[in-house]
Amino acid sequence: MAGFVACGEYTEPEPRPVASIGSVDDFTCALPQDVGAYQRFPGSYAPSTNPRPIPGTVPDSFVPAEAVVCDIDLAPRIGADGVATYFERHYSGDFGSAIQAFNAPSARRAFLPGSCGDYSLAAPVDMWLVDADGRAVQPSYPLWDCGFENTTALGEVLELPEKYAIQHTVAIDAAGIEYFYHCSPVYSAPVDGTEKIDFPFWPSGFCYFDNVGQSPAFANASMFSTSDISPDWEALLSGLEHAAPCSERSNSIATSSSGMMSLDGTTAQVHVELDGCKRILADGYAPLAAPAYLVDSIAAERG
Repeated sequence: MAGFVACGEYTEPEPRPVASIGSVDDFTCALPQDVGAYQRFPGSYAPSTNPRPIPGTVPDSFVPAEAVVCDIDLAPRIGADGVATYFERHYSGDFGSAIQAFNAPSARRAFLPGSCGDYSLAAPVDMWLVDADGRAVQPSYPLWDCGFENTTALGEVLELPEKYAIQHTVAIDAAGIEYFYHCSPVYSAPVDGTEKIDFPFWPSGFCYFDNVGQSPAFANASMFSTSDISPDWEALLSGLEHAAPCSERSNSIATSSSGMMSLDGTTAQVHVELDGCKRILADGYAPLAAPAYLVDSIAAERG
């Protein structure tokens, strides 16, 4: 009996504090995940100078008029100036189910050694609630038995109608563009080889270059799901024919450096000519003839 009581006491969930009510001016959307390390002008992001009120359960006296949810990712396209966008989204409606989920008690903690395992957690979403008087609170979440946040309440908020969104911008550097958009904004001309491309290629973004001047100039970049363009890039490349000799200039070129590994284990960059010879090029490999549907699909992703 003593062992049972001790075990029950050990797994009892800790109570959460009630959230402090502050002004909506105390809240500013956090930068999307990882962006801070790639700002072109470090320190340009200016959060509220006021300390945020303490998060916790939603007070009984607080009646939300809207919820503000901040994007955790950058928008899927970025221009030549390297200025990326993200949004704070405002939702309104019946918050009854959301508040019930926010204020639900945490589960009893698991106590058996190794029973929780290791999990990769999603990036936290910055959000808060605002009432009709311009007051705001930041809800916390109850915990699952392994100590992870139960974000059911956030799902309830996201089911409500989105009334409007406010756009924010942040300038990121070349390394940031490559990190988030999976392509380099710095053009490097490939050198033809004789071997057919034989490495896996699963692009999730392209950088686009205008080649109308003395050298290709970065125009913009886009990220996307590979399913948006081709269901099987590896099979696609292996089935392409060598390109016929061609010296026609390409005025528009798309490059990608994600999902590709050359034989020596280094990242390779693939170029797709969107006009002119319309070839697929990689440094040290033979040019391949790009199918029209593929060229058109990649060009359409440019936006």
